[in-house]
Amino acid sequence: MKIVALCGSPRKNHSRTGQLLKEVLAGAQSVGADTEYIDLTNLKLNYCLGCDRCHHLGQCIQKDDFNSLFDKILSVDGLVLGSPVYIYHVTAQFKTWADRLGNAIHCQRLMGKYGAVVSTAGGSGQGETADYLEWLLKRLGAQSVGRVACVLDDGLIPADAEPLRQARALGVTLARAIEEKKEFPEQLQEQERLRKYFRDVIIKRRDRWDWEYRYWQEKGWL
Repeated sequence: MKIVALCGSPRKNHSRTGQLLKEVLAGAQSVGADTEYIDLTNLKLNYCLGCDRCHHLGQCIQKDDFNSLFDKILSVDGLVLGSPVYIYHVTAQFKTWADRLGNAIHCQRLMGKYGAVVSTAGGSGQGETADYLEWLLKRLGAQSVGRVACVLDDGLIPADAEPLRQARALGVTLARAIEEKKEFPEQLQEQERLRKYFRDVIIKRRDRWDWEYRYWQEKGWL
């Protein structure tokens, strides 16, 4: 069982979001998962160009770290997304990565995988940011097992703080869901409704989005 966590904080070792994500991974490790922590700010990730080529080719044409990171995500069982709140949303670093996921969303390429989310705030907005992160997971086809969304004081989180306990418990929950192949019926129904919507979109653009059209054919969704 492999689980990867992506941190969108620009604060590196001073990131409280990163601290919580690492605790999620520690919880997953405690029940047998192999884990990896990835700081998005250490990667070269360009802005989306809006060129539509990923829909035609199945991958981005830009020569940066996006494709190799996405290949890694495709190879794992679980994905944990984390970002601090910047003006009631994810950071620019995280959004730069997320904006490159058009092909993955059209094709729900994380179907069968599980995820969890972490958002941290200095005052407010943690709920809205966690909502977005869970929305993204579900649009990618994964099922979300839960979240840690909290307001924190300045400085790193004390070792005995409740958010760290919640994060570790979330990691255990994520690993158990993967192990048991747990189903969340409401999320699966929502994803089915989304496929019905995208079906007409894919058919309409099949000449321009031919890779995605073939992918949908192989899945038996057309």
